[in-house]
Amino acid sequence: MKRLFVLMAAAFIAAACAGPVAEEQAAEEQIEHMAIAELVSDPLTFENKTVSFEGIIDHMCRHSGDKMRVAQLDNQEMSIQVRLGDFMNYFSMENEGNIVSIVGTMHTEVLNMAELEEHDADHGCESTEEAIALMAEKGIDPNIRPYIKLNAFEIK
Repeated sequence: MKRLFVLMAAAFIAAACAGPVAEEQAAEEQIEHMAIAELVSDPLTFENKTVSFEGIIDHMCRHSGDKMRVAQLDNQEMSIQVRLGDFMNYFSMENEGNIVSIVGTMHTEVLNMAELEEHDADHGCESTEEAIALMAEKGIDPNIRPYIKLNAFEIK
């Protein structure tokens, strides 16, 4: 009976330990590595999704130090803002010019929401997509700024 209990306990522990690892591996496999150009050309497609990309640290914010611009390796005119959050102490001006791999969550801001509010004081949009659809309906061209909230990185 003891032997059966020990075997069951060992099996339970092994299953419990393997669960999170398998889930983490599945989550990592679902993160698609992309080019920055793909992200900035159609940012709403990736809204609130985890994305991965590689680029060159083009600019570190000199005011707050909490964000940077990362440019695409083969086309430095294509870049995206990365908000560092809890990782800001790992970056400095000396990192400019370094290649970095980023994993983060894609977000967008509609910069001309004031224009929408002029047309409709109580627009009541709950998402960026709703706000943009309403703007299009009213003939307002939305000015969308994509950015990444940093989840993980590697400086190469």
